[in-house]
Amino acid sequence: MNFYLSNFTDLWALQYAIRSIRYLGGNTNTTGGLRLMRTECFNRANGDRYYAPNVAILITDGIPTREVELLAGEVATIKSQDIRIIGVGVTNKVFRRRIP
Repeated sequence: MNFYLSNFTDLWALQYAIRSIRYLGGNTNTTGGLRLMRTECFNRANGDRYYAPNVAILITDGIPTREVELLAGEVATIKSQDIRIIGVGVTNKVFRRRIP
């Protein structure tokens, strides 16, 4: 985690923090990232607001390489908690596909 929403009360500081996130490269653990988002980001202790919809932006190269067999289950859990995921592909290897 780079930060929690509870770390910010100011839009400009949040935008600066987002722009300061470094790309580390390596494997693509989409399942692990989504699980971390669900358990760490979208909870009240870390800044989740009960009155605001939960929306996550998933930036991906489109090819999960770790915990692939668990991805569909994690997505189902996320959907059951009314968290919306918006996917953004960053390579030409991304293709249009809905994860069930």
